[in-house]
Amino acid sequence: MENSPLAALPPELIHRIFDYCDFRTILLYVRRVCKILYAMVDSYDRFAVTVALYANSTCTMKSVSLNLQSEKIISLTVYDYKSYNPSGHDIRTKSILSSFNSAQFTRLGSLSLKNTWDNHLECLLQSLSDAPLISLSITSYEKKYGVTWVMVLKAITRWNLQKLYMSFIDYLEEHASWPEQYSLEHLTIGRCAYSKYLHILHQLPKLRTLVMQNSMINEKKIPVTSFASTISSSLESVTIECYSLASKHLESLLLPIHSLCHLKLISTFDLFEPVFHRSYWEQLNCTQMSKIDRFEFFISFNNQNIDRKFIDFNSLIEAFRTPFWLDEKQWYVAWAYVPRSNEIWLYTVPNVMIDRKSPLRFEISSIDVTSRLTERPPNKMIGDALDQTLTTLELSQEDIGDAHTQYLAIGLRNNTTLTTMNLSRNQIGYVGAQHLADALRYNKTLAILDLSCNQIGAVGVQHLSEALRTNNSLTVLDLGSTCLGNKTYKIGDIGAQYLGSALQDNKTLTVLNIDYNGIEFTGAQHLAAGLRHNTALTTLNFDGNSIGDVGIQYFADALTANKTLTTVSLYRNDIGKAGAQYLAVALKNNTTLTTLNLESNSIGDSGAQYLADTLCNNMTLTTLNFSDNKIETIGAQYLADALINNTTLTTLDLDTNEIRADGARYIADALRNNGTLTTLNMSNNSIDANGAQHFADALRKNTTLTTLILESNKIEDIGAKRLADALRYNTTIETLQIFLLNGISSDVQKELKRQDNRIK
Repeated sequence: MENSPLAALPPELIHRIFDYCDFRTILLYVRRVCKILYAMVDSYDRFAVTVALYANSTCTMKSVSLNLQSEKIISLTVYDYKSYNPSGHDIRTKSILSSFNSAQFTRLGSLSLKNTWDNHLECLLQSLSDAPLISLSITSYEKKYGVTWVMVLKAITRWNLQKLYMSFIDYLEEHASWPEQYSLEHLTIGRCAYSKYLHILHQLPKLRTLVMQNSMINEKKIPVTSFASTISSSLESVTIECYSLASKHLESLLLPIHSLCHLKLISTFDLFEPVFHRSYWEQLNCTQMSKIDRFEFFISFNNQNIDRKFIDFNSLIEAFRTPFWLDEKQWYVAWAYVPRSNEIWLYTVPNVMIDRKSPLRFEISSIDVTSRLTERPPNKMIGDALDQTLTTLELSQEDIGDAHTQYLAIGLRNNTTLTTMNLSRNQIGYVGAQHLADALRYNKTLAILDLSCNQIGAVGVQHLSEALRTNNSLTVLDLGSTCLGNKTYKIGDIGAQYLGSALQDNKTLTVLNIDYNGIEFTGAQHLAAGLRHNTALTTLNFDGNSIGDVGIQYFADALTANKTLTTVSLYRNDIGKAGAQYLAVALKNNTTLTTLNLESNSIGDSGAQYLADTLCNNMTLTTLNFSDNKIETIGAQYLADALINNTTLTTLDLDTNEIRADGARYIADALRNNGTLTTLNMSNNSIDANGAQHFADALRKNTTLTTLILESNKIEDIGAKRLADALRYNTTIETLQIFLLNGISSDVQKELKRQDNRIK
């Protein structure tokens, strides 16, 4: 390690990194890496130590104290979040301090006690009486603070503290006062009313920084008394959390402070509060605010559980586009909608108070007129380099609704990087669909839009269809309604008519999903009319509708003319043998379709015959799904005859039919001669051991099949062994699935797995 790059780094640089590390990490891990880091840890002398008071903490601290001298500790935090026994605190506190030489805390400047008791506090303050403390922080379990405050006031005097955090000040105002000699410069307190605020300013003239945490300064009337006007405070920085003030009250709060440079406001409001209205900020006294150099605020509203309304951010942001805000003070402000938390934000930019990690949001700022979708870190300034990186928006199941969809739509209009937007399951209705449709007329980059399982209905589809006529970027549109039971939310025949009309003009959409949308034969007729003239669509997912044989006739006619569709899924569409015949006629002339899914229809043996005849001549179909179609032995024979002559089909799914052993024999015999099929699913077909034997015989000669699925049959142990034996002569099968629901004993399963890992 002598030649390690670490050796060339200045120790102070490594020490600066240590400043951001947990002390246990430094001592127990970093120190052990190498000799160089060992030496750097030994020379590091500004440890921030945190001690938890629990049963094993004494042992832990003793091990730490062996490697850490008291004089190297500059900050000590002691907390307990479990014990409600003050005597237990006292014992453990003394034990932990005994691990160190408390007299040698010669550089300890900060002490923080969280969830403490008076006897615990007294023990620590006495033990550390020689430490050069400048900062003290206390939160207490005590219900009465009289004794606590006596000790705190003594501590302030003893150490001449500069920084103090106390969560309670009520007792001090009522029973004691701040001595004039106190030189506190930084004070953090909990709840604080206006009168207490004035009391602090009056008695602590040297105070420079005041932080009021969890404060609710909410008096309806804040009197501007002569007492307030006589106060001359030296405060330079004020932070107010849980801020709740009218604009005139904020001015009253600033009145006694003549040297304020930094004001920070943090709070959560309801939308009806004045702070969310333009007039609030317009009424701020510019003379009063002009004294401030640095003004930061972060105000939020959680819109989770109430009736949401759209807020016109463009109108509200105008209050911050005045010369006073932009030019004189250079305070930049933004409104934002955060979809994942359903929050509305009003904040200064950049902003270090927002602790969320680069939240996705719709944002409008006072800097420009651009409405943007961004993941820019809140502590960074608005700029193209950070804002123009978002390509995918995943917002499924965020309960966005119509009002908040409008924010996303506004941001989408001018966005130039987003390519994928998933808004599925968001209770978006036709109003939200209209906003998105308007955005699609202007957006030039969005390629994939998922609106499945929403509530857009026929009216919403009308808006989207109009946008599709002119949009040149969208390639995938998902309007599936698999999870919706209410018919009013589905597209229906009327919505299908709008889409069919749009498909005649659209030149870019390649994938359309409209499954489970209550579309019947009338809607199929309109869609088919669009498909006849469409020259872009390659995939149509139309599962779970009810077009029947009449509707499939329209589709079949369209397939005769269409030259681009390659995949059509018609799962569960009430298609019978007549519909199969229409499709068979169309497939004789179609030269583009490669995948056809007819699962869970009722084509039966007759329908299988029609389609089998087509397979003898069709040169493009590669994947066919006939599962759950009431096909029996005769239908299997028709399909087997087709497989002997077909040279393109690679995947055939016959799951959940009634093919049985005799039908299996026909299919197996075809496999001896077929040279293209790679995947065959014969699950749930009542195939017994004899049927398994037929497939075993075929596997000995077939050289193309890679996957054979025979699950949920009745092949039992004997059939399984016959198939396994056949695999000894077959080198192309990669997966043979037979174990599930086939009556195969566990012993035989284990034996076959050991024999051949291709058997599943």
